Amino acid sequence: MTHRGFSEGVRCSLILVAGLILGGCSGSSKVPATPGCFHASDCKDPLQCVQLYCVAACEESRDCPNGERCIKATEGNTCQPPETATCQYTSQCTKPLVCSFDQQCRDQCQKDIDCPTGQKCTSVTHLCADPTIDKNYDPATNEFRGAPDGGTGGAGGGSGGVGGAVTGTGGSGAGGGSGASDAGVDAAVANPGDDSGAGGGSSGGSDASVDAPVTNPGDSGTDSGGSGDATSSNGGDGRAPDATATSCTGHAPTNFGHVASSNSDSHYTSGVGLLTSTEFLAFNAYVGPDSTDGGVADGGTGLVNRIDVQHFDLVKATSKGSATPLLTAAGDGSGLYVNGAAIAPTGEIAIVYAAATASSWGVYLAFLDKDLALNQTTQLVALGSDYSHNQSHVEWVNGTFVASSVVGGGPFTIKMAKFRTDGSNAGSTSAIPTDDPSGFVYAVYNPGESQVAFSGSTFAIGYFSTSTQYPSLTLVDEIGAEVGVPVSFPSGVQASNAAFVAVAGTSQGFVAVYDGTSSSNTHSLLATFVSNSASGDAGVVPVGATYAFTGGYAYLGPWAASGSSDGIGAGFAVLYPDGSVSFLFFSGDGSTRTSPQAVLQQVNAASGGDETHITNFGGNFAVSLYSSAEHLTRVVASSCQ
Repeated sequence: MTHRGFSEGVRCSLILVAGLILGGCSGSSKVPATPGCFHASDCKDPLQCVQLYCVAACEESRDCPNGERCIKATEGNTCQPPETATCQYTSQCTKPLVCSFDQQCRDQCQKDIDCPTGQKCTSVTHLCADPTIDKNYDPATNEFRGAPDGGTGGAGGGSGGVGGAVTGTGGSGAGGGSGASDAGVDAAVANPGDDSGAGGGSSGGSDASVDAPVTNPGDSGTDSGGSGDATSSNGGDGRAPDATATSCTGHAPTNFGHVASSNSDSHYTSGVGLLTSTEFLAFNAYVGPDSTDGGVADGGTGLVNRIDVQHFDLVKATSKGSATPLLTAAGDGSGLYVNGAAIAPTGEIAIVYAAATASSWGVYLAFLDKDLALNQTTQLVALGSDYSHNQSHVEWVNGTFVASSVVGGGPFTIKMAKFRTDGSNAGSTSAIPTDDPSGFVYAVYNPGESQVAFSGSTFAIGYFSTSTQYPSLTLVDEIGAEVGVPVSFPSGVQASNAAFVAVAGTSQGFVAVYDGTSSSNTHSLLATFVSNSASGDAGVVPVGATYAFTGGYAYLGPWAASGSSDGIGAGFAVLYPDGSVSFLFFSGDGSTRTSPQAVLQQVNAASGGDETHITNFGGNFAVSLYSSAEHLTRVVASSCQ
């Protein structure tokens, strides 16, 4: 793997274990990378090895050499490595820390004495705040600015709780919660009851017409959500979400706001959308005359691979202006596809794309800072080794950007690599273990595979088996070692029929979504829950129930499905043959789920060049669809009920 943007003489500290390289280069970052370790002897005195990092002991944060926060770890007070400071869910934090509403791993507390010296125990959230480090700490209120107000949901709507989880909304009033769904989890439901919830909370949970067979589904909830104030993401008025909100605490995020649509350009080949703290973004791949250097207006004939960006208002989803060139991509102007993008909690963005040079294709990552300035471009897959342009992904999981791709010209393997927000290397594995002894996967041009998810301390990677061609999962730990034996889903459509497998993490495991055949031999979209750990001497990974969403296959295209996690549940965007994209949500144990909910629609039926994509930021899912017929990207985001 070749890294661009590194200056000569950059020094790396590397530890090679089981084929995984840990460590990193300081690059242009102001804070040096924290040295990695496995044993105390790996660290220089007086540093100690805590959770795979060499860290200093501390009494207060000013004892830490690079401005880190002093935390109470299991081993005692230590400086918090920047690599483990941010989070999406508590399983990413060093015990006993928890993932706070601002996506920082923090100590919990009841009084100041529970925190390291100099830190304050906040009044409502009961988290340790360091006034010297935490710029969002308000000493006047002894609380973080924008923290949850601590309200609780009312009794009228069922589950409640959401009212106290978003900025600026009181949660104590009656009817603050969502109406409870009284059906929908079982494999077969007859005559599910009425789901309406009393009071003024968010809409009642939908009955589960998801499974086959379901007869006479009950009424959906009848209560409309409250209007919400200027900063709330909990209103029922169709607004875009507040990106500072936390996850939906297990409730299905079924409210979606206005749809943003990018400019149409016949030179666009693909595109994805993202949600940030302030706006929607659409990234489109442009292949054609370089309008920034002569181009069409001057009759120039030079071709360019380029990624354009367009900005949209967060509330109304209206464009802030026409699309503009963001960066010149790799390649010679003969081909470019944007395959995905991810955003860190702190706003940095990674874009993964496939680009052609002299008819050979490679895969690249562009790392952007929070102002969209390019930090560096890294080559993930060498020229000539990118066989199928859609089979590469990037996710923000476990505190890093995790990129993955199918690699080779036959046989094929899956490569996974981790990167920090500045694009510096955080470790990689050249070939993910599969059910094939050589780590090979069954890869033909169209299937979608190699997506990575994270749960607990485990990664899951989706692919197609070389022996059966069925969709499968392999679990690996944080150093790349296989966990248990691979899982195969024999009810799925085989890869030779252009199928796909998408995977996303939950708090307890993983959900895999794929096209298959239900128990009634009906073509269906299937979803299977898989635990995040192996059990028993044979290393068997526990596999839960498989659910069938009847009504026909999803579209069997290369970009037909994508998964993401809000830290508790798993969300999926799925393209259907009529050109619509539906959203599905699964709870932490994989059992609570929504019917496929159409959230985007293009004017044409689906085709092979259409691309669906999903990410999560601040607890809200952003779903996008690139329409190859319309040459544009649409994006919409969820908010909690």
